[in-house]
Amino acid sequence: MEQFLTFLQEGFFHILDLQGYDHILFSFAICAIYANKDWKQILWIITSFTIAHSITLALSVFNIITINGNLVEFLIALTIFFTCIENLFIPQLHSYRVLLSGFFGLVHGMGFSRLLKELFMGMQFNAFTTLLPFNIGLEFGQIIIISFILLVIYCLIKLAYLKPKTITYIISVPVLFQSAIWMWHRFPWQHQILSSSFSLFLT
Repeated sequence: MEQFLTFLQEGFFHILDLQGYDHILFSFAICAIYANKDWKQILWIITSFTIAHSITLALSVFNIITINGNLVEFLIALTIFFTCIENLFIPQLHSYRVLLSGFFGLVHGMGFSRLLKELFMGMQFNAFTTLLPFNIGLEFGQIIIISFILLVIYCLIKLAYLKPKTITYIISVPVLFQSAIWMWHRFPWQHQILSSSFSLFLT
């Protein structure tokens, strides 16, 4: 039971950790086009994301699939970037957000597994005493994040009298720029490209 609670706590506090806030910004990007009245759509989106990241989290933890960690971090930033682009410029894709969030969940699940392995290096993982509570902790944290985001959007609409489209821009534009910065810094071959370019310059 102690191990269950430990992993539950780790999952919960990881997703709420402001030092690694990429998932929080992803949640903001996902919710930017919605309001409280759209809670059913948001529920489907969260469910799709949860199922998908649970699959790749399990597969990665048990080494059934292995993907370069730097590439995963880059792809996580790319999912945030694409979601913002969709919010701002591709409204035709909004109706497919449940499918897209599922696809993006596959990527984020690999990121979660990387953290789990780093935190408990060398430990034998068990589906019920380690993986399950960690995943449950993630979901509890995600519910808090989504609830907070919807509260912010509600206040912006009801108290600041902002239009939903304006809110979409207020959220999506800064998140877009931050995700672009992450993509640049996390680009897997960036250092190789810079080294090659510098060598060519010297010669």
